[in-house]
Amino acid sequence: MKKSIIGIAAGISVAALLTGCAAGTDSATDTDAAVSSNAPEGLVNANTFTACIDPEYAPLEYYADSTGGDIIGFDADGIRAVADYWGVETKFEVTSFDGLMPGLQSGKCDVIFGGLYMSEERLQIADAAAVMNAGPAALAAPDLAAKLKEGDDLCGLKVATQSASSNSVSVQKLSDDCVDAGKEPITNTEYPKTAETVLAVINGKSDVLVETNVAAAYMATQNDGLLAVANGVFDPDTTFGVFTPKDGELSPAIAEALRALYDDGTLAKIAADYNLDASIVDVY
Repeated sequence: MKKSIIGIAAGISVAALLTGCAAGTDSATDTDAAVSSNAPEGLVNANTFTACIDPEYAPLEYYADSTGGDIIGFDADGIRAVADYWGVETKFEVTSFDGLMPGLQSGKCDVIFGGLYMSEERLQIADAAAVMNAGPAALAAPDLAAKLKEGDDLCGLKVATQSASSNSVSVQKLSDDCVDAGKEPITNTEYPKTAETVLAVINGKSDVLVETNVAAAYMATQNDGLLAVANGVFDPDTTFGVFTPKDGELSPAIAEALRALYDDGTLAKIAADYNLDASIVDVY
């Protein structure tokens, strides 16, 4: 629509304030009830929308000051927007990327709104509502990036990916194709954090890093002169989704909320806030 674009974000507060009249009056009670009446059944914590998130994936979810504090980005603001739509508070459960799905399955959170592809493997264990069109992209030092035109050009190179990511799976499949074609395999090294894949290339440990098209452009911008996107190596081929427990009560509610926020322009505005092309946001 990661990890989107890309789906789902830069409000600063971690709680969406409920609106209403002054406390202590009948009208305040009536207003609060009306505001919370949109809250769906099945929330882990009553009147709170809890999201598992790994704030290491700009521009989708990241810390405003790089190391801590407020979590911002397209996905983070998307989470807040859904909470506002339902009239509930927002809570972030920060976890590592490979802990996102276990967190959802264990009931730690209601949703993963965090740059995850809607892969067949994930859809076997969780529901997902589409939010953004996505696909892998290759980044390398500018001179090398200019020479990379198609997938076969990665054969024999050292590639860095984030562990437990669909990008890592894509690289392994491409490496198998290299071998089948009689070429050298790709040496794929996985790292827990996206920032480590960037450093691997900049420091010369890897030749190329493979990341989603959403994050790739941001990485190149933040590392001007050191990294460039190699256009044409991969085609957009998948969708970012907002994941909920399999066959759970929240699944239809999330899909309905995303459609409403898409139709009223909220998601397009959030995308623009983070310099994302609004045309990649797609919930239908």
